[in-house]
Amino acid sequence: MKMKKYVAAAMAAAMVLGCTPAIAATTSATETTATQEVTVKKPAKVTLTAKKKAIKVTIKKVAGVKGYQVRYATKKSMKGAKTVTTSKTTVTIKKLKSKKKYYVQVRSYKKVDGKKVYSKWTTVKTKKTK
Repeated sequence: MKMKKYVAAAMAAAMVLGCTPAIAATTSATETTATQEVTVKKPAKVTLTAKKKAIKVTIKKVAGVKGYQVRYATKKSMKGAKTVTTSKTTVTIKKLKSKKKYYVQVRSYKKVDGKKVYSKWTTVKTKKTK
């Protein structure tokens, strides 16, 4: 609001003196602050490998991300899912039940101004433990 009053006063002074008000073009650009929307790509490929009472998740690296979040559940709807956060492209989910089907999803994240910005979840992958 103060900026608008300043611009109006400067324009009025410029008109009285017979000058062209060049300040109007520069202040309007600084007056509106643009918020930049950050998008994060989701992992392109996720591979699951069955282990005894565990599942190894391998993620194809996404450029510019800080880490990945892996969620897994025994239901395809991901109800009651547990989440593991990692900065590596490989994570082994342990302490699972043997010969049970698990559903896994992965998403990547970046840190912007101290906050995590997440990508969309990948499609649900299925693997049965040994």
